[in-house]
Amino acid sequence: MLLLEKLTNPRKIALVGNINNQNDGIIISRNIRNSSVKRSIFRIIGHDSVSTQGLVPSVFNFPADVDIAVISSNDPDSRQYLEICNKNEVPYVFLLASSEDKTAKPARPGRNFVDSVHIHTKCKVFGPDSRGICDSSTDLNLSIFENEGSHSLKDKQYALVSVDCSRHPIVVDEFKSFRSDLGFLIDFGSGSRDSEVLASIGSYLQWREEISALALLTSENECSNGDAITPLRANFSRPIIVYREKRELKTNGPAENGKRRRSTRKSLPIQDCIVAKDLYDVPDFARVIALNPVMRGNKVSVISTKGGTQSVAQDYLTSGAFGMQLQIPHLGLSTKAKLTNLLGNGYSSHNSVTLGPKERMKIGNAIETVMSDRNTDAVLTLVSPDSYDLIHSFVDGLDPEKMKKPMVVAIIGSGSYESAFNELSGRKFAVYPSIRRAITALKALASYSLNDSNLIDNSRQV
Repeated sequence: MLLLEKLTNPRKIALVGNINNQNDGIIISRNIRNSSVKRSIFRIIGHDSVSTQGLVPSVFNFPADVDIAVISSNDPDSRQYLEICNKNEVPYVFLLASSEDKTAKPARPGRNFVDSVHIHTKCKVFGPDSRGICDSSTDLNLSIFENEGSHSLKDKQYALVSVDCSRHPIVVDEFKSFRSDLGFLIDFGSGSRDSEVLASIGSYLQWREEISALALLTSENECSNGDAITPLRANFSRPIIVYREKRELKTNGPAENGKRRRSTRKSLPIQDCIVAKDLYDVPDFARVIALNPVMRGNKVSVISTKGGTQSVAQDYLTSGAFGMQLQIPHLGLSTKAKLTNLLGNGYSSHNSVTLGPKERMKIGNAIETVMSDRNTDAVLTLVSPDSYDLIHSFVDGLDPEKMKKPMVVAIIGSGSYESAFNELSGRKFAVYPSIRRAITALKALASYSLNDSNLIDNSRQV
């Protein structure tokens, strides 16, 4: 754990080579300086002849006890700098991919180079596709994404480990969008097959009580050739969300292509994990897990503030996505009596419960009543935020941290959508911009909860 502390909470960070002159280096330096934790930054630049072919860069007075060295993968002398870091016993080295050109492949060392470094050096090398590391508990932001100051990095519930796919623009964008919600984020790049480090990361995250889920972005190739899930799972008992980047396999013909693809899929380790088929499902799944207790059944009650939407929700709920068909249960007699007392005789007494214009301001109390129903395992709430008063009633009537059953909220078309979404998400409700996304996340939670007895036994409210 002491060695891992150097990775997650480094005290001395060295920026080596031409990264000092790149925009990435400027961003990283600024991120470190903005930290509330005191850290030392060392700028290490070789001799003027460093870029001359055939000459080994000379570095004088390399500081002692450096925890992390950052080297640009575009630096032509990155191999020599790695050797210098190894001689100076730097435990971790990040070969950062450039942020300036996100679509083209940067000129960088290949995977064989990284593999050879692991064999011939003692330092752990991450890259060359690495995008950095961000850890909110130690206020560390050693990434190429600048902290804009608009979001606090503290008190977050998610963890993201990215393996060998950050060079793709869609993943980079998702990497950025996670930042405002993260508790722990590290992007290994192509140095991901070090099972010792991954096992240590799993142990570290298990020790971090505020981390409730881990999201692993990886490629099909990486999963089959270098299993990243097993060492993480060995020490981390909480949910792991896995997104496997799909890549075309090179084959000689269509028949062989289909044969190889089937065999590769069978070999992928997905046991005890939540598998996201779409990259954008990853934050949705993380949010529903982090902000809800586990789901102990498959019966979902529906409350809506707009007529007609409940039939759409029912179709999504009863479809078999994730191998999970959710049911809409009959409400118990005592629940119906409570709802009648709360809303009057004019409301529809069966599930789904649709609130009329006069009853919508009682939505918080209605949700609490339905959630206490013995036949209900979770609540799906469909909200049309036509006015701020409705959202105000929703927020004032409910405390998500005291809920004993899961709830997801889908915001359906309204001009006040953005403000409603921000208000509810800021109060730690699992809120989504569509019915489909809300139900997909709920099904993922149900599928994982019901298939993992350990998760149910050890459940906790975040």
